[in-house]
Amino acid sequence: AFKLKGNATAGPAVFSKAGCGSCHTLAAAHSTGTVGPNLDSLKPDYRTVTAQVTNGGGAMPSFKSTLSTQQIADVAAYVVKSTGGTAP
Repeated sequence: AFKLKGNATAGPAVFSKAGCGSCHTLAAAHSTGTVGPNLDSLKPDYRTVTAQVTNGGGAMPSFKSTLSTQQIADVAAYVVKSTGGTAP
């Protein structure tokens, strides 16, 4: 997914569908989950988000079997853009 260009506009639907907000805080998504990192504070880069969503890690499951690589790129672009970063 890292090599794909994510569509930040499509990302909110993926964030919602995948249930990201149940674990993560992200102001743009009006989510206040506390299980995973606060994405607003973490401000992850695009490569980090695509790798974490694809492979999982810590308490986070992998989403490579439930989301397409384009969906992973889209949600990564959304998270990065929402937290002030620049997505490819």
